[in-house]
Amino acid sequence: MNKKTIHSKKIIRQINKSISDSEHKLNIDFLKKEKYYNYEIEEWYGEEFAIKGELRKKIIETLLKTYFEWKNELDKLNKEYYLAIWLYNPRMLKSEIVCAIDEKVNYYENESFLASNKNSEFELNQFGLLSNELQKFTWDRKIDLDSVHEWEINFPKEQYESEKEYNKDQKFYNKLIREKFHVVEKDNEKIYFHPKGDVWIVKLK
Repeated sequence: MNKKTIHSKKIIRQINKSISDSEHKLNIDFLKKEKYYNYEIEEWYGEEFAIKGELRKKIIETLLKTYFEWKNELDKLNKEYYLAIWLYNPRMLKSEIVCAIDEKVNYYENESFLASNKNSEFELNQFGLLSNELQKFTWDRKIDLDSVHEWEINFPKEQYESEKEYNKDQKFYNKLIREKFHVVEKDNEKIYFHPKGDVWIVKLK
């Protein structure tokens, strides 16, 4: 059994545990107070690897189950709400369910992601028997972005473990600054964003 298979099985166990511990349940009290709520598949920031097979199936099943459970709860509120699956690709472990009410609805509807100019078609056939269920949804393609803050770019060379590591980062940062894919200024600091893939905003038709 290779390392990726072992890692996948570990993540599946963690997802199952989060479900058995009811971590995926909608917290209505939090939602009413903060006007949003989300459930992430996994807070995982390690080495990226292709998500497929049993793990991919588990992620999709969990997202679908959670979506419909939350929808039932949100319908009882008798008010407008935002509810969507954010399905990241290839960083599928970042995928989550997000809902919002009141003033937060507009933010999630219009300001959460940059639009993608790629083909908007989503290939449902890659999910086997789950494809029929996924056809009940609309799919809106956005850009999955990672950010680099100015303080990271200016991190002192002498605090790096090696000059090689410093040079590697600086090469990446220089490219980031040169390309200016998406730059935001916040609290007197620039934040540089760069694309990591797609994020599909998935909603029931």
